Amino acid sequence: MAELESILKFIETIEQANPGQSVYEIANRLRGYTKPDYTTRGWTIATGYQQSFIDGTLNQTVVLAGELTDFGHFIASLSDQVIQPGLNFSEWTGDHTSWAGDVGSAIALYQTQSNKFTNLEEALNRFASDSDYVADVAAFVVGKMVNESSISQAIQHYDSSRYSDHVRTFLKTRFALSINGNELKNPAKLEADVRNQVYRYLELSPNTGVLKSLKDVVSQRIGRDVQLERDSLSADLLQGALHFLRHLTKKGELDSLKFKPYKLTQAPWLGTVDYDVTVSN
Repeated sequence: MAELESILKFIETIEQANPGQSVYEIANRLRGYTKPDYTTRGWTIATGYQQSFIDGTLNQTVVLAGELTDFGHFIASLSDQVIQPGLNFSEWTGDHTSWAGDVGSAIALYQTQSNKFTNLEEALNRFASDSDYVADVAAFVVGKMVNESSISQAIQHYDSSRYSDHVRTFLKTRFALSINGNELKNPAKLEADVRNQVYRYLELSPNTGVLKSLKDVVSQRIGRDVQLERDSLSADLLQGALHFLRHLTKKGELDSLKFKPYKLTQAPWLGTVDYDVTVSN
């Protein structure tokens, strides 16, 4: 595990060597020091910045705000959170290249390669782990800070507070939710927003084909097999959303949640959930 101090010194070196570049350019330059998976054509489309892989200096696990954090994942997500100069015509957002992408990619792999997993929970734990979620929350919060300071300074400032505080900032800022003491208000709205963004990721991702194949089947025939496939995807989307909510509830030190999920507005063909769900901390 790398020390945060050495990581910050490396980032400061990059910043000092490129004094005329914007925070957006520095963040995307740093992405070249993570891993090849974060410098693909998909990331170029998502961020609007073409970056070649250089080396894995930043592909490390560090303790950030008291939590083990996949730092390479954090930098990759951060590069799509900072303000981009000019216009951005990409449909990808910072959600899709962070938490929604983590949950969505786990669901896609389970749907298309189910023989490799015991169940969806195994896929979620592997491809949407706590260290991934920590990186996603950090990218969002630091992204808000970094537009007013350097990346290294913003990370230092972030590290000075507890992760539970950052989780609450994430919930209040990204999802416009209120928290009274340890009680999160309107958790159904949070779950619906998370599930919608994961669904949108699956729509946008050229690598999955999960939604396209299922919608093609649904449009061609109606029957028990189609209903089973539709119910399966609907259940997986809900389970994926609740997996992320469990992380936020536990790490944000919030009371357990109990609510009835909303209908998925982007895909009414997936049906509704007519039962309460519980998210324990």
